[in-house]
Amino acid sequence: MNTFHPDFLGEVARRAGIQPQPQFRQFVVQHIYEDTLRLLLTAHQFFPIDVVIGIGYSGKPEVIEMLKAHGIQVLTPSFQDLKAVVRDELGKSLHHCAQTGRQLMIQEVGGYAIKAFHQHYRAYRQSIRGSVEITKQGVWTAQQIPDLLIPQLNCAETQLKEIEADFVGEAVVLALDVILRELGYALAGRRALVTGYGWIGRGVCRGLQAKRMIVAGHDIDIIRKVALKLDGFLLLDELDSLEKVSLVVGASGKRSITSQLIDRLGNRTILVSASSKDIEIDTDYLKSQAHQIEPVHPHVTAYHLKERILYLVNQGFPVNFLGSSVQDELVEFLLAEALILLNQLALNDFSPGTFPLPPNLELIPAQVWLDLR
Repeated sequence: MNTFHPDFLGEVARRAGIQPQPQFRQFVVQHIYEDTLRLLLTAHQFFPIDVVIGIGYSGKPEVIEMLKAHGIQVLTPSFQDLKAVVRDELGKSLHHCAQTGRQLMIQEVGGYAIKAFHQHYRAYRQSIRGSVEITKQGVWTAQQIPDLLIPQLNCAETQLKEIEADFVGEAVVLALDVILRELGYALAGRRALVTGYGWIGRGVCRGLQAKRMIVAGHDIDIIRKVALKLDGFLLLDELDSLEKVSLVVGASGKRSITSQLIDRLGNRTILVSASSKDIEIDTDYLKSQAHQIEPVHPHVTAYHLKERILYLVNQGFPVNFLGSSVQDELVEFLLAEALILLNQLALNDFSPGTFPLPPNLELIPAQVWLDLR
């Protein structure tokens, strides 16, 4: 493990008073990077991990080997097989907990396991403690379950999450710029459209503007449209034509680069996701309209349509996951909050529902971070 910076998560655990709880087991669905390695190894000391399932569009082999060296089972299915593997492994973990009298705690990003539990394993209700979720996407997934049976604690909308989101937007732009430079393509002077002006979308807009692009944004929320204008960006409605847009970045967390939007784009437009999973861009529609598909770079694919070419980056998955999404010391804000939430889930009986991290508990990682600077 990288020992370059201090043991931030270990210090958070000490100040939060986290103690080993062997009566619980963890079921983990996570991106596998150096920062999540530190979270998993720290959490494993207190809440033993049954299995870690890596999300297929992210991850590093050396991190997987380190987890295995600590006796943790790691599975790395393709993204297409992820849901099936989560379903099958969750059933095994729940059955094991039922046999041994333990309870299972889910730790995940994206809501895969909590959805699988409600679809397939309701009979194991007494063997599951609840879920800890890091992403808004996972919270939305839980909120869409009409009869949620378990609690989901989350750190998706904390103040530290908002700070981190700005750096995610910056990471999106940096990763994209590296790829385009390798193709001899300059962002400066070109027009960009960013769909979604939440925390990450705002960071993407600022990052693209810093690269001297002419940036327009779009959001279905009228208040965010006001924020777009006040932050100095154009609105989608103010663009005379989408045919002059060179780059479209989806940052809404939902399907925002739709078939209708794709039909309006001009020749040689580049499509990028700054969201999670592969939901932001209608890649199925893009494929259906192409008479030829060819790679032009390890991370860029050209789709030859009837009268134009569109370029898709990273197959529609988030571009920032081609490297570490954000610097480790900033991501660890959220990972520390997840660690605290695991402890809260172990110590307290929550009713079914979604529960954000209480603001007073957010002060612990914030103060540790300041003390270690």
